Amino acid sequence: MVELKHLTGLRDLSRKDIEDILNIALHLEEVCSGKKVFNLLENKVLTTLFYEPSTRTRLSFETAMHRLGGKVISVADAKTTSSAWKGENIPDTIRTIDNYTDAIAIRHSESGAAEMAASYSRVPILNAGDGTNEHPTQGLLDLLTIKKERGTIDGLKIVLVGDLKHTRSTNSLTLGLSNFNVELTLVSPPGFETSQWILDILKKRNIPYTRTDDLRGSVKNADVVYVCRIQKERLADPHEYDKIKGTYVLNRSLLEGASRIITVMHHLPRVGELDEDVDDYPGAAYFRQPFNGVMVRAALLAILLNRVPESF
Repeated sequence: MVELKHLTGLRDLSRKDIEDILNIALHLEEVCSGKKVFNLLENKVLTTLFYEPSTRTRLSFETAMHRLGGKVISVADAKTTSSAWKGENIPDTIRTIDNYTDAIAIRHSESGAAEMAASYSRVPILNAGDGTNEHPTQGLLDLLTIKKERGTIDGLKIVLVGDLKHTRSTNSLTLGLSNFNVELTLVSPPGFETSQWILDILKKRNIPYTRTDDLRGSVKNADVVYVCRIQKERLADPHEYDKIKGTYVLNRSLLEGASRIITVMHHLPRVGELDEDVDDYPGAAYFRQPFNGVMVRAALLAILLNRVPESF
């Protein structure tokens, strides 16, 4: 069984670690949907400490904790509603909050913030996204989505399209996929390619990948297409966004030219790169993804708080 003290990224997780997490998540599916009551985390408290805006990640963490019988305390805009507004740094914030809680889910605009928090915390830290670095719980829920939608992860042709340089979700998904037998196609505008450190890991793990700007050609034989938006808030020059906005749009006509029904995924929110005419496409999975986030985050909380039943 996987053992974790913190979850700050996926680069050091093995295939077995990932499979253990996904299997625990699947065991908790009926609990997370409210069909069963299982107070696995009764008397435990989770803190959601978010320095950046969030809808899906924060609410799914909190839903997971409530579904498992635990409690939540939350700082939804830590930049302006916590002592960070007064200049308090992350180490001091963490060393204060860990007096009140059993686990902390932190989102921050700086890469490495979660790792820093973990180095000071007495309780488990879960990285809910740090800058352009990683978003490991998103990566795991994406892996779970692929497993549920396709029945397997191995043997698939997976296309990632959009801003692959600044999108922490695709960083974590790529790292997670590097533990499986997959073939990757990385589609992005010039200057928005996958970071070299990610590519180095793919090479080290012998994962075949292709880099291209040809979306139509890439979709044709894909099993899964994962679309991500241009990360406007990460760009130093806003004019860069205007230059490429709308360049890569996945629509129904592109999908209908493919050789099979494709599983279409998106971390959301979408801002024009995924057309609404895909919403009723048979393979559209992006509104099922958020529930898988509840399952994965419930599994991680159970693991980090040492509450996984032996029967799992």
